[in-house]
Amino acid sequence: MRRLALVLLLAALAALNGCAYSAYGLYDDQRLMDTITDDKTLATSIKTALMNENFSGGWSIAVYSYYGNVFLVGEVPQNMQGKALAIARRYKPRSVTPHWFSPAKSDTSNFALAASLRTDLIGAKGLSSTRIDTEVNAGRVVLLGVVKDDEEKQIAIRTARKVKGVTSVTSYLMLPQRPGKAPAEADAQTGAQAGREGVGERELPPARTPAQQPAQATPPAQPQATPPAQPQAAPSQPVNI
Repeated sequence: MRRLALVLLLAALAALNGCAYSAYGLYDDQRLMDTITDDKTLATSIKTALMNENFSGGWSIAVYSYYGNVFLVGEVPQNMQGKALAIARRYKPRSVTPHWFSPAKSDTSNFALAASLRTDLIGAKGLSSTRIDTEVNAGRVVLLGVVKDDEEKQIAIRTARKVKGVTSVTSYLMLPQRPGKAPAEADAQTGAQAGREGVGERELPPARTPAQQPAQATPPAQPQATPPAQPQAAPSQPVNI
């Protein structure tokens, strides 16, 4: 009976599809159930609005959402990119990250390359491929989704790079987030930069730490006999905020 209930629940989630979520499996998704449903609803609403604005005339935009952070991926003329962003922002997502492909050709079809990529991700040891969505355009691969940890993220990137016909890999893979907390900075910040086509093969950098000056050896404590008004007697180091 419990198994039947899970099957029915999966079918109900599938009905919310309509975007690019076919790679996701309920069992392995790191997001909470309410978050998954909200993400699917948000992505579907934006995708529907884009289609209503005549973005389907040969220019396809895939829409993804994770923890309320929206990603737009596709080959779109430059004069239409701003309009696509404006439409997505109407729905008040936490962020909108575009990844626009420039026109290009490849010896391997997108369909064949996507199939090979999915096969290799499924077979990769230590990786749950059901948490990873993929977009392929003329040899260029975009990875999106929520992975368990940084190790899974790196396995996915390395696996994608090894697929025959892949010329570049861009990762927007995120780590699990708690409701109400900001998205992983490393992924969101990198996504904003990688939105420009031409970023090429890049892995997400380690979580960013505040910019710091080179560590300076703290000078030995000076005798208190120094004059109290001496201008150089500043606190040991500036406070990094």
